[in-house]
Amino acid sequence: MPALAIAVVLIAAPDSLNPSLIVAAVFLTLGANPIRRSLVFAITAFAVTLAGGLAIALGLGDLILSLLPKLSRTVKYDVTTAVGSAVLMGAGIAGVELLTAFPYFAAIAMVVGASVSGAGKVFLLILYNVVYVLPLIGIVVVRATMGDKGAELLVPVSDWIETHWPVVAAPVAGVAGAALTVYGIVQLVS
Repeated sequence: MPALAIAVVLIAAPDSLNPSLIVAAVFLTLGANPIRRSLVFAITAFAVTLAGGLAIALGLGDLILSLLPKLSRTVKYDVTTAVGSAVLMGAGIAGVELLTAFPYFAAIAMVVGASVSGAGKVFLLILYNVVYVLPLIGIVVVRATMGDKGAELLVPVSDWIETHWPVVAAPVAGVAGAALTVYGIVQLVS
């Protein structure tokens, strides 16, 4: 399970660079009750994403897998390798547009297809979502520890993210895709 946990983190890391969430979280730190509002926003993003993932992985995912023929270990790792390649191609062709949902679906597919207990699946989805909201938690921490100076720091960061985030997210997505491809190939060969 450690290798699967690393793969989940590698998928979640670039997905956490979601400019819509980050800019919204920064916006919330500029108004009344900034810490409470941005913390609630982060918790809500975590809860909604986790609930959707759990519904797919533990409910809909099992239903979908029950309708498909049983997949061999080799096919499962072929799918993992293809998902990693798709992330690489998606980052190169469609840019970071794929970072909004497809990485999470890839992680869910890996978790559903893995020989992991129900509790292990839940843990992996929680892990994904913790990584996913780390930037939002970071925003809360900056605002809480630095007060108004934190808000002054976050505004230019938010402005920069709005215009430059593909420069950061695309390479991270590429590295994550390459790592998943290597993971799938290693699992296939072993």
